Amino acid sequence: MTRSTRALAVTAAVAVALSGCGLRERIQPTTTGTSTPSTTTATPGSSATSEDLGTLTGAGRPMDEGELRAALPSAGDLGAGWEDDPAKTVSETQAAQVTPSSCAPLLQKGPGWDEVMRTQRARAQVNLQRDDNPPPPGTRRDHMAVWAYSFDDPYPTRLFDEAGALIADCPDFDVKQEDTGNTSSYEATPLGFPQLGDRTLALRLTIQQTFETMTIDFVIIKVGQNTVSVANGTYNGTPNVGVTEKAARAAVAGLEEQG
Repeated sequence: MTRSTRALAVTAAVAVALSGCGLRERIQPTTTGTSTPSTTTATPGSSATSEDLGTLTGAGRPMDEGELRAALPSAGDLGAGWEDDPAKTVSETQAAQVTPSSCAPLLQKGPGWDEVMRTQRARAQVNLQRDDNPPPPGTRRDHMAVWAYSFDDPYPTRLFDEAGALIADCPDFDVKQEDTGNTSSYEATPLGFPQLGDRTLALRLTIQQTFETMTIDFVIIKVGQNTVSVANGTYNGTPNVGVTEKAARAAVAGLEEQG
C-alpha cells in the first residue's frame, strides 16, 4: 500500500491566530479545550455580539490567499528534521463521510461550520513530514498539515464551544476515507494545549485504519475573521505536542506579521 492510499482523512480546520495570545496557560485534558468567553456587547443596529465580531484589524482582519500562505509555518519552524510532504499525507474530510453525522463538528464540519465555510474568501495549506520517516507499514512516521482560512464574516466563537462540549458525546465515530473507500474508527479525547487567539479547540484523535494506527493532535484557532488548523499526525506512535505548539504559534505569529 502506498503512502497516498493511507492518507488520513482529517478535516481541515480553518483558523487564524490572534495577537496577545497566552504563553504557557494550559487547559487540563478533561476540559473542552476552549477559552473562557469574553464579555459581549451588542453593537448598534446589529444582533451580533462583540465576541463574534472578532478582530477586524491586524491578525484578525480578512486576508487574501497570498497573505495566508505567507503566514503558514515552514519546515524550519518545526525544528531540525522536517521537510515538505509532497504526498500531502494528512488531508481533509467532509461531513458526509462522518458516522454518526452528529460528530462531524469535532472535525469542523457539519451544520454551523459548513454555513461559515460558504463565506470563505481565501484558503492556504502546507504539508510537512519528518525527513527520516522509514518506509511503511508498521513504522513510526510523522506527518503534519496546517491550514489557514479567511472569511468575509466573523467566525462564530460558539462553534468552538459547542464542538468542545461534544467530545463527551462523541468519544468514538467512523470516517470513510475518500481516497480508499475504507472506513476508519476515530477516538476523540481532549488535548491540553495553550489558549491562542480568540478561541482554541484542541483534540487528540486516535484513528484505527485498515493496517495501521494514526494518532493526531488536531488544533483549531480562531482569530477574528481568520482561522488556523494544525493536524500533527504520527503513524504507530504519539505526536510530539511540542511540535504541534510550534506550528500553531508560528502560524499565529505569521498572521500577526501579515496584519
